[in-house]
Amino acid sequence: MGYAFVDWDDTLAENIRYFREAEAEASVLIARATGFEPAEVERRGRELDVAVARQMGLVKESFSVAWVRCYREFAGRARRKADPALEREIERLCAVPYETRQELLPGAAETLRWLHQSGFEVTIWTVGEEHIQRRKIRESGLTPWIHRQVVVLEKSPERLREWIGDRDPQRCFVVGNSRHSDIRPALAVGVTAYHVDVYTWAYDHLEVDEADPNYHRLRHIGELPHALAERFRLAV
Repeated sequence: MGYAFVDWDDTLAENIRYFREAEAEASVLIARATGFEPAEVERRGRELDVAVARQMGLVKESFSVAWVRCYREFAGRARRKADPALEREIERLCAVPYETRQELLPGAAETLRWLHQSGFEVTIWTVGEEHIQRRKIRESGLTPWIHRQVVVLEKSPERLREWIGDRDPQRCFVVGNSRHSDIRPALAVGVTAYHVDVYTWAYDHLEVDEADPNYHRLRHIGELPHALAERFRLAV
């Protein structure tokens, strides 16, 4: 039938919400310790988070490195010495999003089941550290509907080509919320891209050619079966 490369975080399962909650808590701690406003701290922390992620890659440590750096920056501006105990608390908060059992997004389970039962090969195409991403998938209960799990530290056109392998690109499609990690690589290799256009962090922001005939926007993952049913002439 066809080959689905489906993103995980914030396409099928909640993710960014847990990071936003940790950022808010860390911002309050830093603000109390340094005398700045939490909103200012949060803005700077998010800037550093993106910058550090681009340097280190999407690994667990990058989040805590960014927020400890944020604390030290504000402590320096306040002419105060950074407190190692507070740094450890920030590191603890920054680990929580990676350890939280994710909630599935509406329509996620139904969509994966439909893909599997309709004869599509389902590949979870996700970025991060392998043991963390595989644990998330295992805890979701969706593994019966998944054929392959591919975890990479950075999604790129080259990696996508590698995992497409000898499959017909005209029967492959990528589904994801990230313009940077999902949509850009798909369009670069001439594969259909279904963009689940939801709120995401600045790392994912990128201009893509929405006039490309391979680009399709979805409001949520639950719209995918209808889009594919029309393309492959299937029943929903």
